[in-house]
Amino acid sequence: MRDLRSVFKIASIRLRGTPIMGCGILATVIAFAAAVMVVDLQRQATRDITRGLTSLSTVLADQADRALQAMELAQEAVIHEFHDAHVTDAAGYAALATRHDLYEELRTRIASLPQVNAITVLDHTGKLLNFSRYWPIPDVDLSDRDYFQALVSDPALQRFISRPVRNRGNAVWTIYVARKVTAPDGTFLGLVLGAVELSYFEDLYRRIIPADDYVVGVFRRDGMLMVRYPHRDDATGNAYPSSAATLFAAKGIASGEARIVSPIDGQDRFVSVQSLDNYPLMLIVSRTAKAALAPFRQQAGAIIVSATLLTACLVGLGFSIARRLRDRENQGRAEERLRGEHDLRVQHTAFGVALDNMAQGLCLFDGQCNLVIMNARFAALYAIPDGLRCKGVPAEAIRGHICSRLVAEQDRNYLLAEPPGETRIWDVIELNDGRAIDVARAPVPGGGWVCTHEDITERRRAEERMRFLAGHDALTALPNRRLFQETVERELAACAAAGTEAALLCVDLDGFKQINDIFGHPAGDALLIEVAGRLRDVFGAGSMAARLGGDEFAVLATDLGSARTPGDAARAIIGALTPSFRLDDARVEVGCSVGVAVFPRDGAAYDRLLGAADMALYRAKCEDKGTFSLFEPAMDIEARERHRLASDLRSAIGTGQFDLHYQPQVEVATGRVTGFEALLRWHHPIRGPISPAQFIPIAEETGLILPLGEWVLQTACREAAGWAKPLGIAVNLSIAQFRQSGLPDYVHAVLSETGLDPRRLELEITESLFLEDTTRARRVLRQLKAHGVRIAIDDFGTGYSSLLTLQSFPFDRLKIDRTFVSQIGVTQKGMAIVRAVIVLGENLGMPVIAEGIETEAQCAFLREHHCAEMQGYLYGRPRPIADYQDLLIADLEPACRLSA
Repeated sequence: MRDLRSVFKIASIRLRGTPIMGCGILATVIAFAAAVMVVDLQRQATRDITRGLTSLSTVLADQADRALQAMELAQEAVIHEFHDAHVTDAAGYAALATRHDLYEELRTRIASLPQVNAITVLDHTGKLLNFSRYWPIPDVDLSDRDYFQALVSDPALQRFISRPVRNRGNAVWTIYVARKVTAPDGTFLGLVLGAVELSYFEDLYRRIIPADDYVVGVFRRDGMLMVRYPHRDDATGNAYPSSAATLFAAKGIASGEARIVSPIDGQDRFVSVQSLDNYPLMLIVSRTAKAALAPFRQQAGAIIVSATLLTACLVGLGFSIARRLRDRENQGRAEERLRGEHDLRVQHTAFGVALDNMAQGLCLFDGQCNLVIMNARFAALYAIPDGLRCKGVPAEAIRGHICSRLVAEQDRNYLLAEPPGETRIWDVIELNDGRAIDVARAPVPGGGWVCTHEDITERRRAEERMRFLAGHDALTALPNRRLFQETVERELAACAAAGTEAALLCVDLDGFKQINDIFGHPAGDALLIEVAGRLRDVFGAGSMAARLGGDEFAVLATDLGSARTPGDAARAIIGALTPSFRLDDARVEVGCSVGVAVFPRDGAAYDRLLGAADMALYRAKCEDKGTFSLFEPAMDIEARERHRLASDLRSAIGTGQFDLHYQPQVEVATGRVTGFEALLRWHHPIRGPISPAQFIPIAEETGLILPLGEWVLQTACREAAGWAKPLGIAVNLSIAQFRQSGLPDYVHAVLSETGLDPRRLELEITESLFLEDTTRARRVLRQLKAHGVRIAIDDFGTGYSSLLTLQSFPFDRLKIDRTFVSQIGVTQKGMAIVRAVIVLGENLGMPVIAEGIETEAQCAFLREHHCAEMQGYLYGRPRPIADYQDLLIADLEPACRLSA
């Protein structure tokens, strides 16, 4: 910006020569000053535009990179399963790839990945073997796809990102990330294909971009458009050699800014290009120059209009002066002085209008450090009174007014100080009221200087918020998994250098799911926030707490020594989370389990240390709630054993290693067998019989409980249908089975297929089901009842049922848990509970059956108190149904005498 003081000086010089020539010179000076101001405004506007686009493209590129990496981790896990199974040929690969449990695993993996539409497994011919979206698998050949052709033709190529195509199933634009599967000898076996619908990224960008004139695009390095928001069908999948992505890739530039004409919509745009770290893709955020420069054009227009008006006034004034000079020669000097003053007022007004419409605050000082001009924006920024806005006010007076209220002493010299030499200086000053001001100071030729002040508070807050969320959990504000890993790796390196120990503690809340189900997710979120606050209070500066996901937290404790052991740190966490929490008007208790791993004893790397802490946490949760466990090498062996057992369990389902044993249920009044409970048994070909207590939890963790439960129901109904006597058959129904949609129709189909009378089938459910969607649970139970099936509450008294639950749900029978039966003859409290349950069942019209009967004393007590039925070792152990053939053929003798 030119020296405005010289502009005013030129305007005040007495015109010599003809008046028109003098006015022309003055108008030229004004136009030049206006042009300088417009250029400066344009330069500032361009800098702000590119800065904003760069911030947005960096965040979006990182998000896209992490979204694709998350999907590829799921693909990698599937490929590892083929490698772990030692598949060596196409037949073995096809046998493993077409299994139903792989379909279930694919469904489970994509359930937590919203960006993934499907994961598909292909064989070496391009035929579809497994598909997370459908079962049975449709007969589809994908050998014509570009990703299949590329990976088949290039043995060294392991991954390929396809061009966008319309999905053959739903016509939705989709891109595919294909991973090659090979045998140990390098033989091509097939592909694991991840599908991402473009609508995922389009919906994300729709929520993030700040205005309609923004465009976000993802290109391959060859210029092919993969994703664009707003979406254009005619552009998706086309290659644009003149796109910014192609130009940057050709020059080997990973990121940068430019201004180009878009080859897609033909508009002049500012663009910011950012390469993805792990993929051959480039993300571009652009904005039309027309919209981006609109504020600048508005300000520049005001300046130009003002300068034009002033020039017109000067031209008219020149003609008027010329006429008056001819008519009033003798009064020329006096009139010339008056005209000069009038000219200055006009100029001051015009420039005041222009300056007051600037987005930045502006002050101009002369060589004597006195104020020449201050615009309205500057006065508004600092609440400058009118008395300090007058020309000639010392800069120190203005600085004193601002610094007395808003600026710290150390920033005083940066506020309005004259820049040294010919240097233009930028500073950012933090005001006491929390605002951030971008200050630019530049010298003016001839003495003095000009400074501009811009409030960048909101922009900085937005940038800081984006940086914060990249490394922190949005709900609790604790570090997230990524930041926690980076911090732990840095601290472990420091501990290794210092020769000190550190502890990594994994924390899992006990009963959090029940809190969510009872009080709702907002209450659960409030509980997580309170837990995070307590974890922060437990540890000092030498530790760090993070939320890894769900109700799982982690803590790094480095302040260990003789006065503070890893066990002390775990006990401190348990002690902090044991006191009850207040949720609205209720107080709840959750507690926690803690797993502890110590550096370097249990692992020198982050992944190893976290895995050790996870194993210790698993041990703590198995032992008892509200405890902690230190990692031991044996836990690694146990984890591997669980993994091997889970692998054996998958193969056992299809190889006939399971069978059913039956335990009789006896009517107390007559001693006759009224039915049997079907109990699952596993006969491992190498390990022999494996306890249900050992393999059922693994089945629930891996999702294998669903095929196991279906097999038990089908087998029990089929075998019971062939009994000579129409005795009842009781089958346990797992929570996972109950959650499946279409359960009543499936049970009806099994009954129809096996020919079993529905009145003979009794489904046993647990009380924990009532904590979930009670409306759905009630509807499902009534549909089952409509098919004629009987419903029993298993292990009554150990869960969360209430009298209201018993009244509102259509139950047929209550089953007293063996833990209460075992207290008969031992404690008065246990016997009182058993009596209460029997009376409750009688009053509600529900027969009561007691399980776990092992002694005559227990039998006599239950008979005395009118328990309807019993079940236990006293009457018979679980055995194959063939061992009870005599009971199924003839009329039965009293069971007590038979078992004796």
